[in-house]
Amino acid sequence: MSLLPLPSAVHAPGSYRFRSSLGQHLLVVPHSQIYDLPEQETDVDADVNADVNTEADVNLDHVLSQMLARTLNNEASLDALSLPTVQSLSLNVSSSCNLGCSYCYASQGNFEGKQSKGMDWEQARGSIDRLLAEADPQAPLTLGFIGGEPFVNRALIHQCVHYSAALAREQRLDLRYSVTTNGTLLRPEDHELLRRHRFAVTVSIDGGSVVQNRQRPMLNGKRDSFAAVIEHCQPLLDTPGMCKLAARATANSLSLDLDQQFDAIAALGFQDIGFSPLRSGSALALQDQDWPVYEQAMVSLASRELQGALQGQQIRLSNFATALKQLHVGASSPYPCGAGGGYFSVASDGDWYACHRAIGNQDYKLGDRHALDAPKRLQFLQERHVHAQTDCQACWARYLCSGGCHQEKASRSGASCDYIRHWLTFCLQSYCELSQARPDYFTHCLPSPRASVSAQSGT
Repeated sequence: MSLLPLPSAVHAPGSYRFRSSLGQHLLVVPHSQIYDLPEQETDVDADVNADVNTEADVNLDHVLSQMLARTLNNEASLDALSLPTVQSLSLNVSSSCNLGCSYCYASQGNFEGKQSKGMDWEQARGSIDRLLAEADPQAPLTLGFIGGEPFVNRALIHQCVHYSAALAREQRLDLRYSVTTNGTLLRPEDHELLRRHRFAVTVSIDGGSVVQNRQRPMLNGKRDSFAAVIEHCQPLLDTPGMCKLAARATANSLSLDLDQQFDAIAALGFQDIGFSPLRSGSALALQDQDWPVYEQAMVSLASRELQGALQGQQIRLSNFATALKQLHVGASSPYPCGAGGGYFSVASDGDWYACHRAIGNQDYKLGDRHALDAPKRLQFLQERHVHAQTDCQACWARYLCSGGCHQEKASRSGASCDYIRHWLTFCLQSYCELSQARPDYFTHCLPSPRASVSAQSGT
């Protein structure tokens, strides 16, 4: 369903000039195209982050961006508003958790009393039926499980997978699965389920034993959660089968030694490790003074991974690896995720929300398993389009950052936005250097030099 476009501001920058060790480059902002620029003698000794643009540079950049920023026939318009088919659905199967993380956005799964019980089979089956019946059969589908701790309700997870897998086979659908878990409750039968199906398994673990047990303690206090993660995840790390495992760590104001946390998680056998900065909802959330520290830690860790990649290794820091891949394929989107577009999260009572972090928030409730509220859904997407964010209109990173998480908009500040721009500049520099020194690194990426990726698709 195509709707009226939402054009960008007239003054929105169309390009961004930056420098790597190889020289100067130009990012054409729409559709994230990167071009090498001829070196100028006056620029040879310039600081890599210095603003050395002359008036001629600015004029040239404007002309180039006007010439190169056109949307091709196979690309989605960045001005477009649409109501895509739902391709990805997460089920809140559990409303409780066995850990007591103080910063949990879901209040251990009950969302401050707004989700007081776990999901039953009737609600789960109804949502699965609708996903498989209405999704685009030519595109991949994802069925996810979330909570609370999803494996508190393991019987329902197993039932949902067996039921949906059988339907997908009958209908010849490309159905994948995802689950976000703390990893401490996995049993042998869960390992087998995850191995036998195409699961993306995200294990929430914040670091080594000291950091993990401080930030993610067992609710009953009888044992340490770090030891429980090792015990219950090691069999899957040793023999993953068809599933892909990733670790996700929350970085807060007391845990910004990312090198140490990364190394502790990698020592367990994880090869895909990402960090998520805590932005809101806790006294431990990063404040303005913390963002430069976090930036330095991320760049330091990514620089280590870049050196490994230059020597033939794969990049394990997923924040960095994902950014490089997105730059390679020309990822460019007016939305930071698929919330309310191609992705929905189902509460235990069957209501459909645009985001799994917003269960119980009426602004994010857009329907149920019977029908979606199309006018409210359109309003939701229109209000969250990056062109509607006044503080994003003058930013060159607007189609890479896309305004950031909808849930965290209120906590956005100049310092946090500076971090995003500095991090993306580092990633741009790294992409130019890695693609020159080791072009084979990107052979696993999509082959197209330009591929406008709409985050309205499922996440």
